[in-house]
Amino acid sequence: MLIVNKRLIEKLKAKDELAFEQVYYEYEKLVYYICYSITKDKNASEDLTQDTFLRLLTSLDTYEENGKFKQYIMMIARNLSKNYVTRVASKQPIYSDEEIYNQKDNSSNDILLYDIKDYLTDLEAEIVILKIVHKLKFKEIAGYLSMTIGQVQATYYQAIKTLRKELN
Repeated sequence: MLIVNKRLIEKLKAKDELAFEQVYYEYEKLVYYICYSITKDKNASEDLTQDTFLRLLTSLDTYEENGKFKQYIMMIARNLSKNYVTRVASKQPIYSDEEIYNQKDNSSNDILLYDIKDYLTDLEAEIVILKIVHKLKFKEIAGYLSMTIGQVQATYYQAIKTLRKELN
């Protein structure tokens, strides 16, 4: 796990390639998941993942060191993805879940994503995936989803209960 501290932020601001690579490889999958969960488009999510890291580099001057670097990246990814969806909503048809399912690759995280969505609401699935796959803390998930920690925990534990019931 990468520890993002003041020194690493300073290296990023100085355009240090090694520092950027460390941050990129630490957060790439999380950023992609956030983009994909909003856009439901693999290609757009890949592009938005790249855009997120570019935006991170260009906005580091305004970033205030407060120990919430991961949330900062998540916020950028979420905002770019929502803007993308708003921009293209009138231009492209929304794909059905079946079309998305047929286009997915066979990675274990994708299989998990599609399997649990059969049993859970979108919010429950998102919380479970952020918690289990991306190993976020309840506090981080709550900040990302603009919910209280209690709401996130209640939703998570209800989702786990539902999965246990359905999968046993």
